[in-house]
Amino acid sequence: MPSDEFWNGKPSRFLSYVEAYKLRLGRDEERLAGLIDYQSWLTGLYVHNAVGVVLGNAFSKGKKAKYVAEPISFTQRKKETRGAKEEEEKLLKNQYLAFKGLTDAMNGGRKKR
Repeated sequence: MPSDEFWNGKPSRFLSYVEAYKLRLGRDEERLAGLIDYQSWLTGLYVHNAVGVVLGNAFSKGKKAKYVAEPISFTQRKKETRGAKEEEEKLLKNQYLAFKGLTDAMNGGRKKR
């Protein structure tokens, strides 16, 4: 809140700034909690993978399991998923156009009422 508005403005404006500040703090806390949850989940995923490798190597006879060599990237998976969805949409659109062409050809000889 600008100082001029604080000293010369209406008191109700000050209260609106206070409410806006409280809302912003709440949103920031929710975002931070979401990030902490995600980091905790990701840590659990790495621990799960590590325990699986250790147990797999302890009880298997022959091929040894290896821990992941690179960090797990979910952004790459999202890009791949998005590309697959776009490809599926193109295929569906092509099938629709082919079916529409077929039905139009079949209905071309019929008279409309």
